Amino acid sequence: MTRISAFLASVLLTTGLTAQTEPELQKLEQIVAVVGNEIVLQSDVDAQIFQMEASGMPVGDVCPVVEQLMLQKLLLHQARLDSIEVDDGEVTAQIDRRLEYYIGMFGSVEAFEAEYGKTVAAWKAEFREPMKEQIMADRMQADIEGQVRATPRDIADHFASIPTDSLPLIPEEVRYSRILIEPELTEQQKLKTRSALDSIRAEVVAGKLSLTLAAMRHSEDPGSKYKGGCYEDIRRGQFVPEMEAQVFATPEGAFSPVFETDYGFHFVKTTNIRGEVFSMCHVLMKSTVPASALEDAAALADSVAVLLSADSLTFEEAVTRFSTEEDTKNQGGRVINPRTGGLYHGVDELERTDFFLINELRPGEHSQPTSVQGAEQSAYALYRLDGRKPAHTANPQQDYELFQMQVEADLRQGKLDKWVTRQLAETYVRLTSDFGGCDFDQGWFGETAAGNR
Repeated sequence: MTRISAFLASVLLTTGLTAQTEPELQKLEQIVAVVGNEIVLQSDVDAQIFQMEASGMPVGDVCPVVEQLMLQKLLLHQARLDSIEVDDGEVTAQIDRRLEYYIGMFGSVEAFEAEYGKTVAAWKAEFREPMKEQIMADRMQADIEGQVRATPRDIADHFASIPTDSLPLIPEEVRYSRILIEPELTEQQKLKTRSALDSIRAEVVAGKLSLTLAAMRHSEDPGSKYKGGCYEDIRRGQFVPEMEAQVFATPEGAFSPVFETDYGFHFVKTTNIRGEVFSMCHVLMKSTVPASALEDAAALADSVAVLLSADSLTFEEAVTRFSTEEDTKNQGGRVINPRTGGLYHGVDELERTDFFLINELRPGEHSQPTSVQGAEQSAYALYRLDGRKPAHTANPQQDYELFQMQVEADLRQGKLDKWVTRQLAETYVRLTSDFGGCDFDQGWFGETAAGNR
């Protein structure tokens, strides 16, 4: 039985069977489209619309959503034929990043779970296969598009083709660099945290403290803190390797010793293991940086500022010697705009603290040390303004990177369009009549597919 026919068999539920009545079929799911060996379900369309609207992108026309899903399935179909593989760790990392984004958007784990109607663990388990397929499709698309590079002639031609009154107004932009000095977490402080968690574990094992209460009082894992520290029916590969190694090494009903991961210190209670699926409860404690370490970081930041002001040290030398921020340390402290990949940041894109510190500077000047929030803890930062561009109408002289991005995006789209055209000449495509009236950008119903509509 093929994958599609097996699915069709599974989505029809027969009810009300008696010797006198005909079978009554109830539709549980609908196939919207078939692309090669892949299918697009109505639930896929609904889920995509939900995610877009939850991100602040209202969907007025469902046709582009359906077309994008069909394109993803065409890419996935070819990725399977080409045996493109994805590492489980990469899938887990992508899921965690997506989850972090959603929790930040909704404000809390509880709000996220209320919006999606399921626990974090259930969402991660359900989202795992779609995320793997998304990564496979993205990798296939990257292979198709390859490396493209716009020439100055390409950019000049592109600029000349844009009507003057259609050129965008670019807000004021700045380039800046940063030295970030985070307080050092000592081995002594780590040992203190481990010892504290060891004591909590001992009370739980002795029955003096319930694991549920221990998690509520002490755990710093927002996803399980108010659920007894527990995660249910997790497929192996979703949590960090150190955590899963302890789960599978601990007999059901028993407690692991305290162990360390990148998140902090834990102990787990394994509650159930079924093959590669497990349930467990844990308590997480993170080491707290002592006030003295924060004071030392502040003193170091002050010393660096004095050396910079006295020209005893260049900003780049200070970055190399003192900055703890890996993302900027290897590029002289320069901060990259994550949206564009370039060095310029619109002033409307800056964090509030960054804006007020940078806005008062002239090019080449640096700020005084300022307390900021680092990745995990408070830290101190010094900023240098490297350049400023006033608000202006976009032009290649000042906004070369912007036009380069536009031209290269067009080049990549052109390569993808040609690939889709070739693939559709030999790939089976079928679309339900509900969406037959859509005006798609791609020729999804060419000579080969047209008869299969």
